[in-house]
Amino acid sequence: MKNNLLSIDEYRNNPEFYFCKGLRCADKNNLNDAFKNLYKAVELEPDNCEYKFNIACFLSEMQRPKEANKIFNDILLNYDPTMFECYFGLGCNSFELGETEKAAEYFEKYLHFDKDGEFCEEVAEMIFYLKLYGDNSQGTQFHKWSNASLRYAQKYIQEEKLNNATRELCKSVSLYPFNVDARNLLTLSLLEQQNYERAQYIGMTVRIIDKYNVWAHCLCLYVLSHSGKHSRVRKFLDTMTLGEIDSREDLLCAAATLIIFDRVDELILLLEMYIAQYSDKLIFAALLLGYAINYDIEKFNEIFSILEASGKDNAELMAWMEYVKSCTGLNSSVGGLNAADEYCKVFKICEEAANPMYDPERYKELYVQIQKPKQKLSKRYMPIIECAVRHREIMYIKYYRKEIICLLSDCLKNADEPVDITSNSVEAYSAALEYNYCKLYYIECEKEDLIKKYNISLITFNRALQALKLNFHNKFIL
Repeated sequence: MKNNLLSIDEYRNNPEFYFCKGLRCADKNNLNDAFKNLYKAVELEPDNCEYKFNIACFLSEMQRPKEANKIFNDILLNYDPTMFECYFGLGCNSFELGETEKAAEYFEKYLHFDKDGEFCEEVAEMIFYLKLYGDNSQGTQFHKWSNASLRYAQKYIQEEKLNNATRELCKSVSLYPFNVDARNLLTLSLLEQQNYERAQYIGMTVRIIDKYNVWAHCLCLYVLSHSGKHSRVRKFLDTMTLGEIDSREDLLCAAATLIIFDRVDELILLLEMYIAQYSDKLIFAALLLGYAINYDIEKFNEIFSILEASGKDNAELMAWMEYVKSCTGLNSSVGGLNAADEYCKVFKICEEAANPMYDPERYKELYVQIQKPKQKLSKRYMPIIECAVRHREIMYIKYYRKEIICLLSDCLKNADEPVDITSNSVEAYSAALEYNYCKLYYIECEKEDLIKKYNISLITFNRALQALKLNFHNKFIL
């Protein structure tokens, strides 16, 4: 009779086994063995928040507060912004490091987000102590600072400086993890940089905060489309008209998504539901376009008359309407209408501001980009990648390898001259690549730590960093 015990190989590849073993070692006050087993669990299942949180706690106990704080911040940014215990850990570790201003900020965030939390009394006392004996008068300004970074990011996106925007958005979310607009804009920025893996992580965190967020659901479609999960794409699109539309921005975001994915029937249904509430020229034009593509002549003529009466002062709009009308006849020689192309035209004709939330031109380009195969990195640069992967930190997401390949490709595009790879320079380039990675995703990283980890000199590191430049503003690379 067979028993239900796991085989030896199954135990070796079972993260839960190592996690439980680590906790047993901790009960016996054997922190080193506890850490080794937890580290193994995280290696086998890098995205498990419980494992990550516990290993951060162990690092704190082992007097390694900097490493612990990187993991706490990683959880809040990429996995679960509602794990408020991370703020308590961040506050305690910052206090141990003598960073009283940061400690006060993290403790205030803990009380702000979790008023009835387990450590509320202790935290309140700590905040009182820190404000009494230190110059920590900033109060709860993190929401204001987060929005300031968001505004910088929006400016960078207008200037098409996506790396700069990503950096500011990571900063914005780190300052205030419930800044949903910053998280959505970060997801979009990552998609446009073809970093689909991290875009998926950030998009999921928005749905943890607000599971009915329209923009987050629309962005999720591009992630799913890239990963080839077409059945889930269809399911998402089928439910698009069931979501709660709370604003004109939500409606235009959903409409643009349905148009890009060529779901005209759902577009018509959605706009018919909200046309009385949001009755402006662009929304009428989008509905007119839907009826034209579906050859619904009766409803087309009805909307045409309404739009003609309100838009007669716009000659371009009138010309576009006549063109669309010429395409609706059964004997039309003009040919069929492309929903995305025509919507992009009328979007500009109606002089709608190019909001990243619902700009059809932006999403049309994104959709086209998703269909294209990603350009491969030359094999001659792979030693840099392999060296960086060997030195990866446990807080980096499980797709770290893919991310740094993408990042290295970006750096090589910006290089003033070809990067010369020799056996002596690989470590320096890997260190520079990791440094750029940390700066891009707002991960605390000191040059001295990387120099020590990769066993290189400051001169070779700086030389490699100069060769692998990202298009950051100078204030970011210190």
